[in-house]
Amino acid sequence: MRRTGLARLTAVLAIACPTAAPLVAAPLDLMAVSADAKWVMHVDMDAARDSTVLERTLAKAMKMHPGAGGMIDMAAKMSGMDPRKDLRDATAYGSDTDKKNGVLVVRGNANREFLTRMVEKAPDHRTMTHEGHTLHGWTHKRGRHGGTVVAAFFKDDVLVFSRTEEATKAALDVLDGRKASVPADSPLAGRVRPGSIVVARASAVDPDTKCPVLRKGEAFRVALGEHDRKSFYRARLEMNSAEAAAEVRDVVKGLASLASLRWGSDDSIMSLVKAVRMDVEGETCSISWEVPADDTWTVVEKAMTHWESRQNRWNNSCKSCGKTGCKGCGDGTCDKGCPMKKNSGDSADKPLGDDEF
Repeated sequence: MRRTGLARLTAVLAIACPTAAPLVAAPLDLMAVSADAKWVMHVDMDAARDSTVLERTLAKAMKMHPGAGGMIDMAAKMSGMDPRKDLRDATAYGSDTDKKNGVLVVRGNANREFLTRMVEKAPDHRTMTHEGHTLHGWTHKRGRHGGTVVAAFFKDDVLVFSRTEEATKAALDVLDGRKASVPADSPLAGRVRPGSIVVARASAVDPDTKCPVLRKGEAFRVALGEHDRKSFYRARLEMNSAEAAAEVRDVVKGLASLASLRWGSDDSIMSLVKAVRMDVEGETCSISWEVPADDTWTVVEKAMTHWESRQNRWNNSCKSCGKTGCKGCGDGTCDKGCPMKKNSGDSADKPLGDDEF
């Protein structure tokens, strides 16, 4: 991506890298969500920065990739917002199930003047006004994810993005109080569990969803985070029939069985799997999971170490066969252990044995 494109979109797309001192807590604020919303998704970066698991994950990732910090520093200078400490939260919602029609509200310490200058250089830039707010429209050219973007500062620390002028104006009206926000009796309403990093709620499901579980769903609520040094996950799915709800239960049980087959001898992993609780009542499925954050980190650290080991093997060429991807040759055992030579030579011409299929 060109530098200007990265600078314009870092504030929107770089919702990651939790570290540094936290700002004011920023849980889901339904007053910023339109009353006609069918779904809402919220990422709380302040909660992420407070997470033991994510803090340790970031620290290990920085050790694995020493250059990543410099790249983030460069992106922060180019965008006027450092996601590691300036980004507070991001809330997306939509009035229909097509996520392309959604609105994104981002809160954080942004360099308004700098970002405005960058957007003014964007392709097809134009400005509009609405109730005292200045809207900026431009064309974001990035393959199939490109298209029109219309954005505005609601305040110096609140930005609104969408694909259309009408949607951005409507979002500003909600923030200004001219348009109704989510009412107390809405399926999207309700208290947010403390420590929630990701909150997702929907009163309707995209009929074209690729998730087989949700194809028979009518609504859902999900929360994922960490509180009092415990990792947690909560989900409630409203299915279109009791049979569909039972199918979800079977899927969860099946995943647990697969995990047992793959990692049954690893107590640290199985303790997380066994912590999953599933309850089905009529057409409603409820899933809960809660374990000590230290236990979660033990498994995450194992996964990261395993991934790093695999990357190192694939990135280093074998000294014996010279092939990138050779697993542990280079010590004179290439013919025995190199997957690149497994089917080469005379062995490939031998008749298949009864145990080969």
